[in-house]
Order: sequence, then structure tokens, then C-alpha cells
Amino acid sequence: MARIESYDGREKKGISDVRRTFCLFVTFDLLFVTLLWIIELNVNGGIETTLEKEVLQYDYYSSYFDIFLLAVFRFKVLILAYAMCRLRHWWAIAFTTAVTSAFLLAKVILSKLFSQGAFGYVLPIISFILAWIETWFLDFKVLPQEAEEENRLLLAQDASERAALLQPGLLSDGQFYSPPESVAGSDEESEEKQDSEKPVV
Repeated sequence: MARIESYDGREKKGISDVRRTFCLFVTFDLLFVTLLWIIELNVNGGIETTLEKEVLQYDYYSSYFDIFLLAVFRFKVLILAYAMCRLRHWWAIAFTTAVTSAFLLAKVILSKLFSQGAFGYVLPIISFILAWIETWFLDFKVLPQEAEEENRLLLAQDASERAALLQPGLLSDGQFYSPPESVAGSDEESEEKQDSEKPVV
């Protein structure tokens, strides 16, 4: 019963601890990429000038703005799927990881980021690694652990139901029956009576 109450408490919380950790890591992904992008804006001549150049005059071959938008895309899809809708399937993370990998590979091959210094290497590599860490964490930690906890809950409930069926119910006052008390020495009197009734040979 204690195990069942603990599992019921987890269900009432609405989201498991391991899933909350996953959502926290997805948030960290967005914030970390945003921080690196802001640092890149400062390094390349000031935030206002570089922001206007990368956003308003966007160029696929030299801008980092799309990598930031890619992190926003991952954040929105994964939080919507696994925090708000609480999906128990891997298709959403597979979709975001596939889009991220394909986009970053194409950008690295076609763009001129490597000629812009260290950030040409750092931002694509960090985005790629974070996307695959999220996939690994969900597929090997979140989903298996939640499935295991659900199986334990079902087994505990099944065991408690069986124990309730095997346990005898409480008897009411009308169901008790006790034979009348025997009088002291009645056994000896019955034996003497039987001896006296025997015919004398």
C-alpha cells in the first residue's frame, strides 16, 4: 500500500522527475546557444550593428541567426511535445534531431562560417551535440524509466487486489455461532448411564 501511495503521488504531480530533467536540459540548450550567439554578436563589432547585419540583412552563407532559430525550433517542439502534451513516443525528438542534423550539415558544407573565426566552428558543433544528447537522454533514460515505473505500479496494484480477494472478510455479529456450554461432569454421567443400561450376563 505504501508503494501504491508513492506511485499515486507521482501521478498527481503530472510529470516525472526524469522528464522534468529532460525539459530543463532542453531549456539549457536554448539558453546556451543564445548566449553563444550574443557573444558572437559582440565579438564581430557590437550587438546593434551585427544584429542588423545578421537579421535584417540575413545571408545564409555568413549568418549565425539561423542556428539560433534552430535552437528556438527545438525548444518549442520538444517542450510542447514532452512537457505540455506529455508524449511517450520518440517521434518528436527524432524529427527535431533530423532537421537539426540536416540543416547544420548543409550549412557547414555550403556556408563560409569557417572563415569567420572560432564561432564558425563552435556554434554548429555545439548545436549538433546538444540535439543528439537530448535524443539519447529521452530514448535511453526518460521513456524506459517511465515505462518501468508504470509497470511497477500495475504490478503493485495487481498484488494488492489479489491480497484483498484472498483475505477473509469480516464477519458480522449475526454470523457468529457458538455451541451451548456443556455442564461440568456431563461426560462422566453419560458413561455411568451407559454402563447401567448394559444387560447383566
